[in-house]
Amino acid sequence: MNENSIDMDKAIEFIKLKGKSIDKLKLALMLEENSDTMNQLAEYLTLQNSDGGIPFRMREGGLSTIGPTIAFFKDFLILEKTDIVIEFLNKAVNFLLENQKDEGFFEEPISIKNFDYSPWETPGTEPNRIYCTSIVLNFLLGLRDSRYDKVIQRCTLYLSMNWRDDAGFKSYPHALWNAIPSFIRTKGKENCISQRGLEMLQTFQLENYPSSSLVWMIESFINADLGNHDFITKVLDTLYKRQLSDGRWASEDGEEFDASTTLTVLFVMNRLNLI
Repeated sequence: MNENSIDMDKAIEFIKLKGKSIDKLKLALMLEENSDTMNQLAEYLTLQNSDGGIPFRMREGGLSTIGPTIAFFKDFLILEKTDIVIEFLNKAVNFLLENQKDEGFFEEPISIKNFDYSPWETPGTEPNRIYCTSIVLNFLLGLRDSRYDKVIQRCTLYLSMNWRDDAGFKSYPHALWNAIPSFIRTKGKENCISQRGLEMLQTFQLENYPSSSLVWMIESFINADLGNHDFITKVLDTLYKRQLSDGRWASEDGEEFDASTTLTVLFVMNRLNLI
């Protein structure tokens, strides 16, 4: 095995051995090998709330929130399997759209403050509004549906108003790697934010980012229809070196999430026809 390849068999074996039921289900979807997959998928989708959102911390019946809703459905975009969940996905998108504010941004509902929320989920702050808007924007682009063009335009306008050429966004790095491929896709590579933002991404010391973040960067470019971008090649070069002897990629959240991280690596490499 050379430095620009992975041991797919070992990765699959690790997921089947250590993965949660949902990891194994999604792996079966990618491999198209499990005859009971659709029944399992139907059970998985019952987590969705009646308003279309996915509950906070994935706890059944909980408050519908934006981050979990995107996380729940994003793999179907990368797998190009949206057709099998289209009814549920449409409800999820409607939930997202209903939460766009007049100024164009997205943020988690104010009632999230009644729970044990994370700093980046806090509503009412500029960094979090930029971050949340960026992930929604990129997710909507991945749907490849012109019905959402006006929503996308409002997102990019809001983000443009909160951009500084000398410092970028006043937000987390995640906002940059979700927003910039989206700007390249919608505004063109010659757009000033597209150009300056890509310059900033190119300065990232990729070896300092966990594998889950590297995969997320690749997903963001894929959603923006930029799967052949040079930046992805740089990220992939780092990912290739990360596979451990038992086939996994380690998660920064602990061993419990190694199978999920490994699965997302397979997803993007499969989408890019690298495995």
